[in-house]
Amino acid sequence: MRFLGFIMCLTPILLWCQIGGSLGYQSLNLTNNPRTAALGGTTISLADGDISQFLENPSTLDSVGEKNVFVNFNPYFADTFIFSGAYSFNAKGLDNFAVGITYVNFGSFAMTDESGSKLGTFQAQDYTFFVGKAHQVGIFTLGTNLKLTHSSIENYGSTALLMDIGGTFRVNSNWTVAMVFENMGFRLSSFTDFDSPQIPFDVKLGTTFKPKYMPLRFTLTSTNLVNDFSSESSENTGRSNRTVDQILKRVNFGAEVLLNKHFQFLIGYSHKRKQELKLDEIGGGAGLSYGLMLRVKRIEFRFSRATYHAAGGSSFISLRTDLNDFKKIL
Repeated sequence: MRFLGFIMCLTPILLWCQIGGSLGYQSLNLTNNPRTAALGGTTISLADGDISQFLENPSTLDSVGEKNVFVNFNPYFADTFIFSGAYSFNAKGLDNFAVGITYVNFGSFAMTDESGSKLGTFQAQDYTFFVGKAHQVGIFTLGTNLKLTHSSIENYGSTALLMDIGGTFRVNSNWTVAMVFENMGFRLSSFTDFDSPQIPFDVKLGTTFKPKYMPLRFTLTSTNLVNDFSSESSENTGRSNRTVDQILKRVNFGAEVLLNKHFQFLIGYSHKRKQELKLDEIGGGAGLSYGLMLRVKRIEFRFSRATYHAAGGSSFISLRTDLNDFKKIL
């Protein structure tokens, strides 16, 4: 209970620190695991032992055993690549701890002087370190991630200390509802004395449910609940009116085909990504995503593909395992 009290007292302070500045730390909004990528780009209600989900919602850690390991590689666009990893552990008799990292390398850029003469190259990189803890009270679980994020461009850098607070409610064994307050915190430093990058605070609400006699599991996640869409322009067309379009932009849809415990197929859709990145003449598959899970003995392999534009998409590859399983054969 002291853990719950500490979080409740700290939350108003962190929310107050969200004011002002230009848009920044956008790597925090990138997808960091194949399962989430395949299910539309955002998931917070999958609490079934998958450690990668704690990067999305820390309260899902209550379903994760000790010594689970997850690594993910995502070759993004324009020579950018993303790496993420996570590890679960117990500390001094306390369960449901995890640490994680996401690393984004934006590649090399040409450095020039005022006249355009090339002086060399420089790099841009983002890091985020996670420490997560979940606490279960009956069918409800509260979790928190402490995050230290750093963004660097050449010799300039900006650092922020952040927190995610998530809750998961298990209606029954086949139905969960979750909510996350994401990226609450404050800057420790900025790129320059005149720059104050804004932290991308968000509130998300999601649910996952499986019909009792169907080999399907559905996931719906609503994002951008703190943003006002009324100021956004949206064309009225025969395919979508303005109100419906703006509602759908807030929701990601996903489904998992549960063929057996060793193989699954996943598919998802993000209407926001489709509307923002489609061509005028054709959607080109923007907003669609798919993936598969293959488990071979003690190792779970996942591959996903998310289509962002008619010109192409991005692939995600990950491995997950439980180190306790290897002890049994040593």
